Amino acid sequence: MTLHSSFQYDQAIYMAIRGCASPESVYVERGRISLNAWRLEGIAPLVLLMLTACASSYVVDGFFVDGTRGFKIPMLRDGWRQFELEGTDLAFRAEPGGQVAALLVSCEGEQPIPLRILSRRLFFGISTKRIVAQGPIVLNGTAAIHTLLEGRLNNTEVMISSYVAKDGDCVYDLVYVAPPELFQDRLPEFERFARGWVLTEKGSRFQVPGSTLR
Repeated sequence: MTLHSSFQYDQAIYMAIRGCASPESVYVERGRISLNAWRLEGIAPLVLLMLTACASSYVVDGFFVDGTRGFKIPMLRDGWRQFELEGTDLAFRAEPGGQVAALLVSCEGEQPIPLRILSRRLFFGISTKRIVAQGPIVLNGTAAIHTLLEGRLNNTEVMISSYVAKDGDCVYDLVYVAPPELFQDRLPEFERFARGWVLTEKGSRFQVPGSTLR
């Protein structure tokens, strides 16, 4: 298969702008995913929450820590470049290869929606979908669902690994997107990224053991 430019794999992440926008309200311009604000409903509370969360998030000893929403996750390092991808809390691109790993957090209050249904909402916009594997898993004490899926986006074949978890207020999506022939190359690093995610006490300043954070 002929590889397309790496931003096309970034496009698959738009599927996870959960519930706030239909696929039609998301557009891609020069490889940057944006939200068409005129077509969103109820986005203002999410924006306020995002601004609050950003003010309380920080990186310490290789962990991204969000004290307001109460979680931490290891940063991807060697061979990964962090970049801005609208709608995500963290996004990384592998260099070379173009594989993308991302964390998306949506806090809309308690959602009595099964994880299996929440996982389906990740894949809006992906055509000819085929679930290779799916099943429950526990991520550091939190129930989650893992999905391995093949599909097409803009005539480009993609392979996706995702973990979806939730607490009382937020849904957490950890997503890895790659061309099928490069999928395995960086998968172990994504697995460490995803399995390093853990909930912490909301409103606390989590301190990684051995750090000197005050």
